Amino acid sequence: MVKYTVEQDFTDKLTQVVYRKGADYPSDEVSDERLAELLGNDHKFHDGALVVKIDDKPTDKNTVAEIKAYLDEHEIESDGVTKKQELLDLIK
Repeated sequence: MVKYTVEQDFTDKLTQVVYRKGADYPSDEVSDERLAELLGNDHKFHDGALVVKIDDKPTDKNTVAEIKAYLDEHEIESDGVTKKQELLDLIK
């Protein structure tokens, strides 16, 4: 699941919930259209995106399966690579 964090303090115009910078944003609770709006730069009282995607790149603490899932999600070819460090090396 993709994770998002609040980039600027804002009050959600739909729910009136106040979000503070640095907090996790519950993207699973809003429509794709609303999420796209929050990620955009066109806001009445703010400059720039209100939420941003957290790029949670895998580390050596992740399993090979988790690393492969990340590679697939980001359309990074692994071409039969099976060793953890070699998979991690594919991620820039």
